[in-house]
Amino acid sequence: MYENVIQKFEDVINVNDAFNSFIFNFALKSIEESKSNLKFLIGVPGSGKSFLVNYYASKYPDTIILQGTISSKEELNEFLYDDKLIIIDEAQLLDLKMIEYIRILTDTKKYSFLLSMHTKDAKELLSKEHFKSRNIDVIELKPITKEEMIQYINSKLIQNNAHHIFTKKEFNIIYNYTQGNFRYIKKFVKTLFELLNFAAKNNLSKYKKINSCLITMSAIKLGLENG
Repeated sequence: MYENVIQKFEDVINVNDAFNSFIFNFALKSIEESKSNLKFLIGVPGSGKSFLVNYYASKYPDTIILQGTISSKEELNEFLYDDKLIIIDEAQLLDLKMIEYIRILTDTKKYSFLLSMHTKDAKELLSKEHFKSRNIDVIELKPITKEEMIQYINSKLIQNNAHHIFTKKEFNIIYNYTQGNFRYIKKFVKTLFELLNFAAKNNLSKYKKINSCLITMSAIKLGLENG
C-alpha cells in the first residue's frame, strides 16, 4: 500500500532530493563562490554532505568526485586537472600523508580540492599548525530547520497524494527526534511508512494512520528513543 512512499525515502544519494533549503543553498553558493584552492565542507554524519557534493557535481559535470578510500599519490595523480574541482567525499578516511600531499598540491595554485568530512575530524585537522596559516575556506552544513523538514517531506508525499498525513504536532515530534539531520529524517519517515504498511497488510486497525505510538516505535527502531 505504501511501497511507493517508502521508496521515496530510501537512504540513497539522489540529486532529485534537492529542495528549496536555505541551509543547502547557502552551502552550495559558498562552494560556488569560494576563491580558495582548498575548501572543506564539514558537518555531522547524516547532515547531507554527500548529497550536496553530488548535487554540485550534477550542476558542474567537469567536477571530479573521489572517495576518502583513495590511498596513494599515484592513484590521486591520475585525476589531477588544473581546471577542475576535485571533491573527496568522506575525506576523514584519508591518512595524514595524503592530506598533506593535497595541501602541497593546492599550494601550487594549480589544483583545487574540496574535502568533505565530519566536523570533529575537520576541526582537529585544521587546528594543526601547517593549516592555520593557509587560505582555506570552511563551509559548514548545518541541520535543516523544522520548516525545511516539513517542506522536504511534503514534497515527497505529494507525489503519492499523501501530503496531508502528518499533523503539525507529529511534525514537531519527528523534528525533535531527528534534530534536522537529513539522513535521520529520511530514515524516520521511511520507518514510519514501513510500520503503516505492515499494519495495513495485517489489518491492524489501531495503526491505520500515523499516531504517537507509531512515531515512538520508529524512534526506538532507529535508536533515537530508549523505549
